[in-house]
Amino acid sequence: MDLTCVVRRDIKLLSKRKCNFSDAVFHSSQSVDIFPDRELTSSFTIAKNKEIGVQCQACDISALHINTDCASTENRGVYHKEGGWPRDVNPHESDQTARYRKKIEKDEAYSNAVLHLGQQMEHYIKQNNVFNIYEDYFTDAPDVQTPDPNPLRTLHLLKDPSPTKRGVTGLSWSPDGGTKLAAAYSDSFWKNLFDHKENDSYIWNIERAVQPEVVLRSMSQLRSVSFNPRDQHILAGGTIFGAVGIWDVRKSQGPVECVPIGVGHSESVTSIIWSNSKAGGEFFSASGDGQVLWWDMRKLNAPIDAILLDPSSNPKSESALSASCLEYDPSMPNKFLVGTRQGIVMNCNRRARTTAERIMCQYEAHLGPVHGLHRHPQMPKIFLTVGDWTTNVWTEDIRDSPILTLKNQNVQLLAGAWSYTRPSVIFTAATDGALYLWDILAQRVHPTLCTQVSDSPLLSLSTQEQGKIMAVGSKDGRLSVIQISENLSSVTKNDKTALTSLMERETRREKTLEQRTKDGKGKQGAKTSVFHMAVATVTATQATGSLGVQQPQSPTSPNNETVLNGIEPSADMMSAIDSQGSQINLSVSQPVEATVDQTLQLAELAFFETIDQDILSRGIEEK
Repeated sequence: MDLTCVVRRDIKLLSKRKCNFSDAVFHSSQSVDIFPDRELTSSFTIAKNKEIGVQCQACDISALHINTDCASTENRGVYHKEGGWPRDVNPHESDQTARYRKKIEKDEAYSNAVLHLGQQMEHYIKQNNVFNIYEDYFTDAPDVQTPDPNPLRTLHLLKDPSPTKRGVTGLSWSPDGGTKLAAAYSDSFWKNLFDHKENDSYIWNIERAVQPEVVLRSMSQLRSVSFNPRDQHILAGGTIFGAVGIWDVRKSQGPVECVPIGVGHSESVTSIIWSNSKAGGEFFSASGDGQVLWWDMRKLNAPIDAILLDPSSNPKSESALSASCLEYDPSMPNKFLVGTRQGIVMNCNRRARTTAERIMCQYEAHLGPVHGLHRHPQMPKIFLTVGDWTTNVWTEDIRDSPILTLKNQNVQLLAGAWSYTRPSVIFTAATDGALYLWDILAQRVHPTLCTQVSDSPLLSLSTQEQGKIMAVGSKDGRLSVIQISENLSSVTKNDKTALTSLMERETRREKTLEQRTKDGKGKQGAKTSVFHMAVATVTATQATGSLGVQQPQSPTSPNNETVLNGIEPSADMMSAIDSQGSQINLSVSQPVEATVDQTLQLAELAFFETIDQDILSRGIEEK
């Protein structure tokens, strides 16, 4: 039992000093209800719920070492004894067992059972001899693969760690099997002039893609990046201001070598590729300033070689074409392809003496810039170009036109590449954020597969040499690592043979059309000039407003002679023919006002007259 003693004292007695304290008076508690005042409602606002999306990052994984109980093992077996003998027969005595066997064999039921079992065994032996169970049948039959419901599956979606959104403009796989991926992040040139931007680019490890493995520091944003094919720790990069540098990830995050100011390009480095040299330290870069420069990583004070992209006999920097992309195959160490912003692809040879000889030939590939350029991995003479709304497949033997054209309706293409494992598959990236897959052996009218990767345009695309993985970079800084299904990455026995025959057939067709075009150029020029004269007549009628009629000229006149020779006459020699066979001359001095209806009628008459003459000329040629 606890005893408690409570002593109470007046608070005035606790201190000798005079104080103003007084004894507290205890009051009973009171409850008051306060109702809301409606007049004060207008002074307040109702707070609304706000949803904010955050990126959930994976937690770090920790390793723990513990001692577990040892598991004891024990071997146990079963000893089989000979059984089935009667009790009076000892199986270990051979005399008793032999005597019992003779007794059973003399029994009539035993012989009947053996004959019955023998017939069944004979039937099964003959059945097994019909087929050889160890032989592989139907080895020549094609492999029937089951369709994959998800042929292109996104493994990782890597976002730009910087606070500002930058486009992924350059991609490069490491030479150690493609386990690492270098990505260059940059904005347009004009944005970097006025706004402060992040200049870091990153190297991602595909197996541990939670955060970048290496950060590439630079004074300005990198536009292109490329791994050294002989050393996985060395990279070359080009900036948006034309500088070129070398990074060694073993030493530091910044460049170990850099081009001095005023020595490199004057515009952004659009592409950079390592060349097949003895020391393995040479690479070349292309830029919008119209130059292709060769560099040695051991000495970046000055380029070791240069080519000006001007095919004229007197090349000038003002007339040089702006380079947009490069393509190089190590099997052809001296040749390379350059795609330009003017839509022309140049086939160049570095070892030639003069600039005119270095630019061996040109291909008018696209109406706009050439965004993608890639040689076929198995057939180096075949290459594809990506630009405007089309993907063109070219061969080096034909310059006038591509052998295949793949069209995307109302979608501009920004990147493209061949598949390294399946020779007939082409990947293209478009401005609508979709990835298009073409199998030219299956169909060439519509894409075989279309997958939406991002909501923003896709700027870069790179396929792994093993053919299982590809990377796609978008304008909003998202880098998608996509796994290609087995059906699209594996090759069958007849794929390469079928693709080779397709390319040879299309090449022969283009050569035949090219030869026919050259042979019938004079006739086609004569027919085209008649149509041009009719159109020019109507146009000149609108401008001058004068019409007149005169008799047709003789076949020996200068005008007809010019038409027969396939040379388009000048504007003052052009004439048209009306429905009565008379010739309309533009040099009559009496002006007549021509209304819109008369102009349209004249154009209609001239057009149908041109068609009638074309039909008559074809009938004469057939006879």
